[in-house]
Amino acid sequence: MGILSISGSTRKTADGVVGRSGQATRVYNITWLSGTTAGYVALRNGTGTASDIYFYLDGTASKSKVQNWHNGLLFPSGCYCDIDANVTSAMLEFSNEM
Repeated sequence: MGILSISGSTRKTADGVVGRSGQATRVYNITWLSGTTAGYVALRNGTGTASDIYFYLDGTASKSKVQNWHNGLLFPSGCYCDIDANVTSAMLEFSNEM
């Protein structure tokens, strides 16, 4: 395991990189809220929507959902949070490694 360079949480209301772009990222949990239509969140290994999906999460209409990974889910090339238009927001706890 590398030296932690950033750790914390981030709120996403649109697609975007989690932490530092292109750096190994470990995601510990995510909480996301769908609007009146169920949305999804795709966590990708990389820096954009063309990156491989490592974890796909379906939502429930008008409800929030939580997914926890005790030791964190590692994204070696960085983590890109791809959220559906029906997701109001997603909150992620993460750390970047050097």
